[in-house]
Formats: sequence, structure tokens, C-alpha cells
Amino acid sequence: MADSDLHNLLSGRFVREVIGPAVKSGATDAELMVLFESVQFGMMEILHRHYAMDPATAVSLCEGSLHSAIERFAGARNIAGQ
Repeated sequence: MADSDLHNLLSGRFVREVIGPAVKSGATDAELMVLFESVQFGMMEILHRHYAMDPATAVSLCEGSLHSAIERFAGARNIAGQ
């Protein structure tokens, strides 16, 4: 499976199974940001504890991931003309 296909599969599932229900139950934008922070923190913990990365490297990987998501988001908006 290509990286983009895996990304689309996982992000779709995350929205349907986690974010969508939170929004439908009335979550505020601030509550969604807490959820987002929790996911990021969890990833840094996994990288540190399971993969023995030092905290600075785990943070750097998460920052790179966020940057990639921002680029994907901006690119999708440009294609859609939004």
C-alpha cells in the first residue's frame, strides 16, 4: 500500500471513529485541540519508550509530521480552489 493510500485510510478512520463522534456529541474546538495534543503526546511517548528515541528526536519527528500535514492541508485547499 502506498504511503498516501495508508494516510487516507488512517485519517478517514480517525475522523469517522474519533473526531466525528466527538463533534456530533458537541465537542468544542478547544476540546478537539486537547484531543489533538493528546495524540501528539502519545506518539512522542511511543517513540521515546518503545523505539528508545531521545525526547528531542521524538519531538522533531512529530514536528516534521505536523509540517507534512499542513502542506497536505494547504495543497488540498489549493486544488479545491478554497
